[in-house]
Amino acid sequence: MNRYFLKPRADRDLDELAAYLASEASLSVAIRFLERARETLELIANHPEIGWHANLRHADLKSMRIFRIRGFERTLIFYRPISNGIEILRVVHGSRNLRGLFRRRSEVDPG
Repeated sequence: MNRYFLKPRADRDLDELAAYLASEASLSVAIRFLERARETLELIANHPEIGWHANLRHADLKSMRIFRIRGFERTLIFYRPISNGIEILRVVHGSRNLRGLFRRRSEVDPG
């Protein structure tokens, strides 16, 4: 079984999205979001080619792929396949300016 590894920014993304859902919808929606996110991350880790290519110009991000969280299809997981699973770079709502989000490398992987 492959594993997933959350970059610090992706971990903060999940926390922020769950907090937003808890305040704007309900705590049960936020909990369901985190459960679906975990299930989706496990699915991707075991099938890393399941997502589609991001088609970004930055050379370090060429291998990045995207997949939706089941039940929260507007929330996108940006990840890279690695030897023993996947590395989660960001988790963002699809309404964001995604091209702008990935213009600067620091927005994906600050270190």
